[in-house]
Amino acid sequence: MQLWQEMEQEGMEELLFCHDPSSGLKAVVAIHSTALGPALGGCRCWAYASEEDAIRDAMQLARGMTYKSAVSGLPYGGGKAVVWNIPTEWKVNTSPAQPKSQASSSFPIKNVVDSDSSSHQLTIPNTNTGRAHIFRALGRFLERLNGRYITGLDLGTTSTDMDQIRLETSYVTDMTGSLGAQDDFTAEMTAYGVYTGIVTSLSHQGIATLQGIPIAVQGLGKVGYALCRHLHAAGARLIVADVVPERVQRALLQFSGATSADPAHIHAADCKVFAPCALGGVLTPASVEELRCSIVAGAANNQLSHRELVVRRLQARGILYAPDYVLNAGGIISTAYELEGAGPDLIRQKVAGIAGTLSKVYAIAAQSALSTADAADQLAVAVLQSGNPHA
Repeated sequence: MQLWQEMEQEGMEELLFCHDPSSGLKAVVAIHSTALGPALGGCRCWAYASEEDAIRDAMQLARGMTYKSAVSGLPYGGGKAVVWNIPTEWKVNTSPAQPKSQASSSFPIKNVVDSDSSSHQLTIPNTNTGRAHIFRALGRFLERLNGRYITGLDLGTTSTDMDQIRLETSYVTDMTGSLGAQDDFTAEMTAYGVYTGIVTSLSHQGIATLQGIPIAVQGLGKVGYALCRHLHAAGARLIVADVVPERVQRALLQFSGATSADPAHIHAADCKVFAPCALGGVLTPASVEELRCSIVAGAANNQLSHRELVVRRLQARGILYAPDYVLNAGGIISTAYELEGAGPDLIRQKVAGIAGTLSKVYAIAAQSALSTADAADQLAVAVLQSGNPHA
């Protein structure tokens, strides 16, 4: 791995490698940008094939958080923490929650939750002394950053983990008792933002209603399942897939008229909208040729594998791509406004603003003959260069 070269390619400000022998902590903190404010992004605990994979994931996700905040008009940068090599005996199968906090520093404390879009059964450290020591150790490393990075929930972590980090630093959010931790609120807001983006994308193609529109949803985790509820209520005809059969059966029972598909091939379903809501990288040079939709709009992060090639083929095939970090920004938007004292109703209104952001991206793409992916990047870069999130 050419570390400096990859940092330059991703535009990273800083990588912090964390090792605490007494607890066994091994982690990396990636700070992509603090141009608009403190770097915000969740703490991920995942079984990576290699340390290089963990570092790359942290950098790519941190960059995505920077762009997500910028296009959403939020005064945040992007960061991500990744913890790996958690001992097997400290793991249980469960689903991540979501939560929030505050403190004073050179940066105002805010918080962020990356969308829980995975449809996979996650392996998460159980609540015990060993795990607690690992996350407390991470908290000590974060404290030394003095507010440059603020962490929160992500895949494989829980509000209990955030509680442990909070014992060592105030630069953490999503602790027990926050709005985001209650009843999957953050996942619901992420799903609502994606739903809003799907409606906007259909409208862009001259379709005013979801009634009878076939939509394929890949991944029935918290966000994917909540998205299905919105789509079904609006009359869409659902095609669903997940690697966990019980989730599929639940969806078929709850959403009348829904049908199932093979998780590995749902991208090729005959539908109007393909909504990837599992892990990233689903749009590959091979899979994009098999798409039978006219819109790709989902909650998954980093959907484009081999970005330039995939983007060109989507354009050539006339498939409208809704940039993932525009669409799935509901989590960070809800977090930001909760910290300003907003309640659920106002937060929902703010998340609905994703429709306007996406329409702006589509307008830039049309006016400048750009792909929608490049148009979103252009919008984000313009905000970052201005130093004003409201530019």
